[in-house]
Amino acid sequence: MRIARGLAEVPAALPAPVLALGTFDGVHLGHRQVIGGARARARDLGGTAVVVTFEPHPLEVLRPGTDPVLLTTLDERLALLDGAGVDLALVLPFDLPFSRIPAETWLDEVLAGRLGARAVFAGSSYTFGHRREGTAVRLAEWGRTHGVEVHLMPAVRVSGEPVSSSRVRSALREGLVDEAARLLGRWYGLRGSVTSGLGRGRTIGFPTANLVPPARKVLPGQGVYATIVDVDGRRYGGATNVGRRPTFGGGDVTVETHLLGFAGSLAGETIVVSFVQRLREERTFPGADALVRQIREDVEQARQLLAGVGPGIIR
Repeated sequence: MRIARGLAEVPAALPAPVLALGTFDGVHLGHRQVIGGARARARDLGGTAVVVTFEPHPLEVLRPGTDPVLLTTLDERLALLDGAGVDLALVLPFDLPFSRIPAETWLDEVLAGRLGARAVFAGSSYTFGHRREGTAVRLAEWGRTHGVEVHLMPAVRVSGEPVSSSRVRSALREGLVDEAARLLGRWYGLRGSVTSGLGRGRTIGFPTANLVPPARKVLPGQGVYATIVDVDGRRYGGATNVGRRPTFGGGDVTVETHLLGFAGSLAGETIVVSFVQRLREERTFPGADALVRQIREDVEQARQLLAGVGPGIIR
């Protein structure tokens, strides 16, 4: 897959460009339907499947706040798009001036003019342009008058409700990582480096890898989870605590994972922690002995749960 960071890097005269439009944060089941439609049509036309996405996420610019909103970093998003068979990923820088581009300019000068769209795929709720003045209906009307195919894909529904990035974020913040996985079509993961902690886990018999997750990514709600950890080409089962360690006085939210069947140090390594199911809420224990008993139960529960996930996981 080729990556263009801005319109200036888009090759001239792309063969029959078929565009998939959206932010595509998470590349969830709904996104995959839009991307899959564009890819299939590009193959029919002997053309180029192009995904148009943005960096940073528009919400980070239009509604800045303290809560992270990302389901995927840009690198993660691009890897998922590559796996989906996209030919070209166009990453457009998003800032306030960009957000003020009129809908007609987006359609005429960008989609038709610069990109030469032969066909466009988008979700049925797609909006664009300054103050979201452009709608999916307007896009379809523009396509008819300009000879551009417009395909508006219906929402993918899970449990009777449309799949959306906001729905995934909500599920994660509530600790419903299994629900998030159903919407994404894969487990939600955090990728980051392992830093040296205070060593408390090792002193009580359960050493942990302390993950430094990307600051902009959504963290699952505080609690203990059964997880899968990818490190250096191997997969381990894990029991992961997301929280403030209240038994030891609290503090900032951390992501700490005890890897099943692993011995050694991971400090400085890059790992991916994928969340399979929440085991319990985080709570305060009267002392280290009570905490150890609970961790032992957590680890055994994680081991049993992960036994049904599939082969190739060290437990």
